[in-house]
Amino acid sequence: MRCFAVLAALALCSAALCAHAAPAELRASGSDPRVSAPQAVVPGSAEAWRLRVRDAAVVRGGVVRLGDIADPLGAMPAGEWERLAATVLWPAPETPGKPLQINRQRLGEALRKALGDVADACLLPNSLAVQRDGAVLLEEDLRSLVVRTLTPQINLLGGHGELTDFRLPAYAFTAHDGQSVVLEAGDVAPGRISLRFAVREMDGSALRRFSGSVFLNLWMDVPCPMRPLGKGEAVTPDLLTFMSCNLAYQKGAVWDGRGGPWQTVRSLGASQPILASDLAPLSAVHRGDRLTLVYSQGNVRITAMVEALEEGGPGDTIAVRNLESKRQIYATVLDSGTVAIK
Repeated sequence: MRCFAVLAALALCSAALCAHAAPAELRASGSDPRVSAPQAVVPGSAEAWRLRVRDAAVVRGGVVRLGDIADPLGAMPAGEWERLAATVLWPAPETPGKPLQINRQRLGEALRKALGDVADACLLPNSLAVQRDGAVLLEEDLRSLVVRTLTPQINLLGGHGELTDFRLPAYAFTAHDGQSVVLEAGDVAPGRISLRFAVREMDGSALRRFSGSVFLNLWMDVPCPMRPLGKGEAVTPDLLTFMSCNLAYQKGAVWDGRGGPWQTVRSLGASQPILASDLAPLSAVHRGDRLTLVYSQGNVRITAMVEALEEGGPGDTIAVRNLESKRQIYATVLDSGTVAIK
């Protein structure tokens, strides 16, 4: 309701400004306080110019001027913007630190009343938020905050990172100069990163929060097979090469090339990045291997020959068959030639 009240008074405000707020030189000359229209300019010519109205602005004092809410675009004649920027548009919001929202239609009407034909040169946002005192961070300011905050964390990941596809609010206000907008800590990993901003008071308390997101491309050299690998095949250094890969599009953690010995748990194509989930410890025992089964209980120790019925590494429990009794039992792999039961 307050917004409509203020905007409804714009017509009266324009008349009042003629008598009370118009520049002294205009009153002395007796000229119309509205800004005169620029001469027609052929679209696309070197002399064409426009005024872009921002999504949000902060003003100081009791009135809103054109220079508070707009920026010039194109080849504006020398001195023209200085003259236009000083034009008083309407009264500033009465309460400091409380934004006033003006929709596109009412904004256009208000500019037409204050500027006359110059309003035709204005590129309007869907809405304009105006606040008296405090500060405003526009989208480009929030973008800079994100880059500045995340870059040290991205550098710790290694490789080459790039932030793209920013999805941020058009603006964020602070009520006074003692408040600040910060990006709170969160997980940084390749792919889309959720962002959480906070408007903080001077004592560090968070007054309100808002969110956004950004996409992180992260290129790293990762191990890939030089040729296709079958399931269960040992992964040895001579079978590997390193290739640049964007980790943002990998469905899982990429193997770092360390540890082992490893074997594949599924078939892998040539030049395909190897994920950590694609590998398992290389089996010490394979199906069909003849093994020594050891049974220990106190001072009793019995051995027998068994056949492995499945693969396994040290510490794995596998099925084996006693070669004499043909009985199937489960035993723990000790090494490539020995299994044990208790």
